[in-house]
Formats: sequence, structure tokens, C-alpha cells
Amino acid sequence: MRVFFLSIVASVLPFAFMAMDRAETSAGVAEILPLAPIGADALYLADAPVDLPLAVDHLDIAAQDGNLLLILLASGGTACPKMWAYVDAGADPVWVSEPFGTCHDNAQAQMTERGIEVISPATDPGQSGDLRYWLEGREIHEARAPSKSLGFTQVAQWEGRHPKLLVNDPAWEGRFLAAVGPIGLLELRALFEQASVLEWEGDWLVAQGCKANACGHLKGALAMRRDGHALVAVIGRAAADPLAGLRIYGDAQNQPLPQAIIQVFAGHVE
Repeated sequence: MRVFFLSIVASVLPFAFMAMDRAETSAGVAEILPLAPIGADALYLADAPVDLPLAVDHLDIAAQDGNLLLILLASGGTACPKMWAYVDAGADPVWVSEPFGTCHDNAQAQMTERGIEVISPATDPGQSGDLRYWLEGREIHEARAPSKSLGFTQVAQWEGRHPKLLVNDPAWEGRFLAAVGPIGLLELRALFEQASVLEWEGDWLVAQGCKANACGHLKGALAMRRDGHALVAVIGRAAADPLAGLRIYGDAQNQPLPQAIIQVFAGHVE
């Protein structure tokens, strides 16, 4: 069974959750179980199935606050990786919210002064920062929070991080504007809804990604040299897209391109 974890912090600070597949409520045990014969997950409360707003492959009880559960609705493949729903297990009948979220695979649940919140990177074209969701009564509230810098100054510090954090970091915006221009930066911010973490390929720190629900139509890659002197990105759009074609941004400074970039080229011409 997955373990439920709370980090011990002062009450004024948010803390994070780890997913679980079982939780005790006043109405009985809430549990995630595979649904035979297809193997997809289902939510049960006191051995009775709970109807959720989306049919997905995988469920988790992402957070709990008394009888209020936050359910992660996760789809496999390149569709919408993460959506969310609140479930009030203490209501009669059980109350289930509409699904919410931005489909981003780097979304997280936290406990804050407003209760269980979901923080998910913005995915609309041109947006940066996060969208925050929380519940008041039976109403889901949404607010945009500006991007916060992680304080990194060296390329190597981004190893293992999600590229969306990098392209949205205010302290790195100037570097990106100088290297890829405002249009290139907007494209990168719209791209990395589903992505690999930034990892080393020789002296290049690279990541590949695509847009959720459109990975077959919009994908790309970003690469930065260890010394910070070279940055290159490529965006590929399928023929059905009005902006179809490959767009290359930045300057490799006469260095051989990494495979992460070459693969986007190759995939586009196949």
C-alpha cells in the first residue's frame, strides 16, 4: 500500500502530500481498487463504487482532510496526464466535484490555509506561472499565481527539474529572450505540458516535451550548454496545424547538436 506522508512544518506554511490508495473516513474505508476485467482503477467507499466525473486508467487518493478527499484522475499515454476531483465522503449521498486542472504532469497537491489546494502550471498559450485550485463549500475556486524564481544561476542546477519551471523562471527570462526571442519563449512555455526532466547529454542539458492532448501535433526539445553560452530549441508542428513546420530558435555556437534536438528533426520528416 502507498504511504500517506505529511511533512512537519509550521501551520502557516503549506505541506505536501504523497498519494495513497486507502483512507479512513467517517463513512468507512475509501479505497482504490482495480476494476475487472479491464484493469482500470475505481474508487470504492465502504465497499460501494463511487461514480467519478472522468473514466481514466489510474486513480490515487492524492490528499485527505477529514472526510474530504482529493482524487487524482490520471490518464496514460499522451492524453491529459493529470486532472483532479474532490470527493466529500461524509455527505449523503457522497458528493463528487467536476474535474478540474490544467492537464499538466507536474501538478501537485498541498495543504494550505485554504485547505487542500492543487497547484498546476499554466498551459494556455503565453501564460506562465501556476494556477491554484481550492474548494469553498461546493465551489472550486481558481486563481493564477505569478512565477517564482528558484534562485538558480547555473545551468547545472536545473538537472532533474521539469523544463516548464525553467522557461517560466523570472530570473532566466532575460536569457531566453536574448536567445530565442519573445515568440520562441512563448512557444516553449506552451510546449512543456508533458516532458522529460532536464538531463545531461554530454555537455548539453536537454529535455523533450509536447502539449497534452496534442503530442502527435506539437512537440519539441530544449538544450542548454553546461557553460550557459549556447541555447537551442526546436518546435515541430504537424501538417494539420495552421502553423505547420519546424521552428528553430537560439544558437548552438558551432557545437554539434544533441540527440534530443536531432530526434525532433527526424520525427518531423518521417
